[in-house]
Amino acid sequence: MKKRILAMLMASAMAVSMAACSSNTQQGTEPADQAESTGNAGDVSISVILKAQNSEYWNAVTAGAEQAAADLGCKVSVQGPSSESAYDEQINMIETVLNSNEYDAMVLAPLQPDSAKTAVSNASIPVLAVDTTFPADNLVSYIGVSNEDAAKAGGEYIAEQLGGSGNVVILAGVQADTTSEDRIKGWTEGLEAGGCTVLDMQYTNAVADQAVSAMEGLMQQYPDQIDAVVCHSDDVAMGAANAVQGTDILVCGFGGISGAEPVKDGTLTATVDIGPYEMGYNCVARALDAAQGKEIDTFYPTEPQIIDASNVDAFLEELASWSN
Repeated sequence: MKKRILAMLMASAMAVSMAACSSNTQQGTEPADQAESTGNAGDVSISVILKAQNSEYWNAVTAGAEQAAADLGCKVSVQGPSSESAYDEQINMIETVLNSNEYDAMVLAPLQPDSAKTAVSNASIPVLAVDTTFPADNLVSYIGVSNEDAAKAGGEYIAEQLGGSGNVVILAGVQADTTSEDRIKGWTEGLEAGGCTVLDMQYTNAVADQAVSAMEGLMQQYPDQIDAVVCHSDDVAMGAANAVQGTDILVCGFGGISGAEPVKDGTLTATVDIGPYEMGYNCVARALDAAQGKEIDTFYPTEPQIIDASNVDAFLEELASWSN
């Protein structure tokens, strides 16, 4: 995957360079080490603040960010709060970074978009979003996926597996979190478009233990009525899978990284991969560009893919190629 990302970045740089020969305008999408230098990358320090660092998903984002730092020659500090509901902890991290005057750019995966907007409102350095965007006037770029579109694709997949009808429940993440709400909307759109009925939805705070309790409660409330459960994350999906073991209920995760092995062994039916390693890599590359004064796009999307029994082996090989 790392080689693929580097190839994409280098191809982008070559295209921009060729365009610059015939035009005075360019998009500035090339990596920092492939474009005309506006400063030494080794002098650039980038802060990356994630939603947490307690899951394989966020570990993958971290791995991508750290690999980009190694490849591009900049300094990167990655941190995150103790959980995805530790709102004040993340705000304190943001304020500490912005008050330190030690960083040239900041990348943020906000837990609470409105609070993040206020926290970065007076930032004197470029601010970028990864995984989840937020409505700050000074936000330079968003590197991530459309969570609604990705969840919709997952919902359509589950509806297809159920033959175009069936009852499905949704296990969401943290209430009022933009990512969770977008995924709820996407799951619902995809399932209903595929002919399924959404029986119910429960929040889990993105924690596997709460997912177990929520799923057990839903099974008691809807005995023998649930055909599938779609989940906010792979961690939540594993909690759901624990609750439904011994039944025919299909379980779909979201994230891809920690869901791949459970898909291979049949614990999960599928997971929606949204490219967290690629997000981590690209957010650092784009933050470096911004710190060096280069023009960058406002959105760098990653494409989701459904991982199931048909392609999980190839996906696991891809994961091994960068984790090693």
